[in-house]
Amino acid sequence: MAYVGCQYTGITKGIEGIIMTTSTIDAIARNQTASSTMDAVKKTAAEDKPKSEISAKKLADDFDAFLLLLTTQLKNQDPTEPLDTNEFTSQLIQFANVEQQVQTNANIEKLVAATQSAGIQQGIGYIGKAIDADGNKGMLVNKNAVFLYELPTNAHKVDITILDRMGRPVFSGPGATGSGKNLVRWDGKDGETRAQLPDGTYQIVVKAETFDGTKIDAKTYTTGVVDAVETEKDGTAVLLLGNERIKIGDVRAVRDIGIPTTTQVSQQPASPPRT
Repeated sequence: MAYVGCQYTGITKGIEGIIMTTSTIDAIARNQTASSTMDAVKKTAAEDKPKSEISAKKLADDFDAFLLLLTTQLKNQDPTEPLDTNEFTSQLIQFANVEQQVQTNANIEKLVAATQSAGIQQGIGYIGKAIDADGNKGMLVNKNAVFLYELPTNAHKVDITILDRMGRPVFSGPGATGSGKNLVRWDGKDGETRAQLPDGTYQIVVKAETFDGTKIDAKTYTTGVVDAVETEKDGTAVLLLGNERIKIGDVRAVRDIGIPTTTQVSQQPASPPRT
């Protein structure tokens, strides 16, 4: 929060008076409200100190300074021209409003922390499970990668292309043509050189068509085993499949390792040469 200092004003009957003006209180209110609210929503509760605590301390310091200045004014006022208490009353009301806003922000921070904790707890149940999620990626580990695609109807022809992280094709071959979900197993060898490619994340592109050449829209999935769960800065829980981060909301199926995705699973044969 930007620091807002106290303002000093004129001299009353030869005695220097110090007051905090309404404009200063307004500035404090604006800064406290805007800064604290945005920080409470956008920052995670894992930071060293919640923003509401910082705002509350700053507000308390400003209020203490205000009371000191007020008592100084009252002690040094001219009895023949007493201070107008309306302005001080207005300032006290504004302090109360800002204090209420800071408390609201503290509650928001607690809610964010609770949401993060709930997301982590939910994600723990996925660890060690195989999932199918929106996407088109597969993880090559120890010469084995699995990809998944789904056809709305039987196809006459399906062409599979596997790309590396840079989008370069490293393997091409025919795919299973049955309707439903079809599993593609790849040994990680380059389709041309037969060289073993490094472990990592690869992508699949599926082109399917009917007997008369009509295109069939194939839906692809990112599939793999969940290694861990983490939270993003906004509190969203994500599942880790190797280096891939999958939002829980993108998961479409969960199963124990070794259980097929559906009752009808087709496997891609061993890698043929790329065409």
